[in-house]
Amino acid sequence: MNSIDAEHFLDEVKHVIAASDQIKGEILLDHLDQLAGSVQQKVVALLGRSSHGVVVTLLAKLLILEKKLAVPAMVIRAMLLGKVLENQDKFLGVLQGEVGESRLPLILIAGEVQLVEAIPLLIEIISKTEDSALIQCCLTALGDIGDPGATNILSDFLYSGQRDFVIVAIESLSKIATPTSVQRLAERMGTDHELDLLILDAFANLQDSLALDQLNSALKSHHAYIRNHAKKKFSKVGEKAIPILTSNLSQQGDPDLLVHSLNVLGFIGDLSAVRAIRKLLHNEPKDANVRFAAYESLGMMPLAKGAYILADGLLDQVGHVRIAAAKAIEWNCDDVLIAGIRNIVSGGGREAEMVVEAFLNSESHKIVLAMADLEPFALISVEYLKHRAHPDVRDSYITFFRENDLEKLVTGLITGSGESKERELSVFAVDDSRMILSIYKNTLFQLGMDGQLFEFPATALKQALKEKPDILLTDLNMPDMTGIDLTVALRGKYSRQELPIIMVTTQGDSPDHKAAQEAGVNRILNKPFTSDEIDTAIREVLAECL
Repeated sequence: MNSIDAEHFLDEVKHVIAASDQIKGEILLDHLDQLAGSVQQKVVALLGRSSHGVVVTLLAKLLILEKKLAVPAMVIRAMLLGKVLENQDKFLGVLQGEVGESRLPLILIAGEVQLVEAIPLLIEIISKTEDSALIQCCLTALGDIGDPGATNILSDFLYSGQRDFVIVAIESLSKIATPTSVQRLAERMGTDHELDLLILDAFANLQDSLALDQLNSALKSHHAYIRNHAKKKFSKVGEKAIPILTSNLSQQGDPDLLVHSLNVLGFIGDLSAVRAIRKLLHNEPKDANVRFAAYESLGMMPLAKGAYILADGLLDQVGHVRIAAAKAIEWNCDDVLIAGIRNIVSGGGREAEMVVEAFLNSESHKIVLAMADLEPFALISVEYLKHRAHPDVRDSYITFFRENDLEKLVTGLITGSGESKERELSVFAVDDSRMILSIYKNTLFQLGMDGQLFEFPATALKQALKEKPDILLTDLNMPDMTGIDLTVALRGKYSRQELPIIMVTTQGDSPDHKAAQEAGVNRILNKPFTSDEIDTAIREVLAECL
């Protein structure tokens, strides 16, 4: 190490730079590791301060030297980055002259500085090598450069048959972000679960109109995992997604799209969507799932003025819709709404029953208190909670009434309550909507069944494998694990006869229905469901399994 004179070495480096003597410079650098660390740092500093073109070549060579130096590679790399654009030809010459993996750090630098002039060379490297790491590095650099000229070769790699190449091509095409590259990504969807989700991630990250259009198209997909992921990504996009989602609400002929769009608008929770949702409800959509989703969405928004639009939902003919409207009112109640609700309940009759039961089932405590002094409310609530509601619901209201000094109601509920009946069937119900789970809770109880509720499919799977129920009800569209995924997992242990599964979904007839049946679902039941429909479906499916 000490056989080389440090001062002489530094003088030679200065001469090399001044004379642009690349050959001698490379010879000197090949011996740099034989010098003390402090001298190495001085040599690199000399290169960094110079503006001569030869310095680009020498820094590039220094970066790819397989020697242990006192100067970190990241320092050398940073110096080189600052000089490449001013000396492109020199840099491209080094890149072209190198072979094998020594090119990798230089290729990445070409991408980082977005050196468009490097594209033909990168494409040439790809065409002449079989080195997987080198190909992936070039594909990454082409994406980082972001020039449309690389679209065709990247698109070819979408169908390369090598998964690593496909993933890098997806990421790189998303960075180019032209109409053509977005279209190529959209065309690649539909054959691979993981790759489809990566492409949706790319659209969500781009957030331009073309990418959002493609993300919106995914809401119409026949595959649940694509729809669910698109909804999740749209929710993260936030306000920027609202115009395209609200425009979907005019498409009355596609109730599934309406439901998914309303779900996302609710998750975003921005008031700018309220007018479009109100207009949708004003047009009285025939599909109860759409009405349910509309009120559920409004319940996630601070309506302030205009909350009166929720009142119509309290008299909907479908119980699920009434509960969704009641929950939305709970979050947005004002004096005008409360006065209107009290007026309906004071009149008694079937309408009063519908309203009171909706607020009880949705656990809308503020509204319940606002009605508590009305005689019809006392009669209806005691009769419902005592004889038809789940015991857990009844007990929670006994506690609530006591806390609010409503002893008359408490006395009515605890007097002659009788013993609970033994439950006839064990039923697992799986749905990511807590409101739907609340409906299941009361419905299954009223049918004399022992219902266990699961908001997360993975939890239901674990419990069902440990303790098999008589039958399982599951939603289709759930994040992380769809109803089809849950069914496939359960069929690994239980046959259709051993554990009947009914899929209960808002989704209209689609390939998902076929996929569900192929996965092992015994029957598909559409939401919204009535108590009689659930009862009939359960008993018929159980009879078929005997």
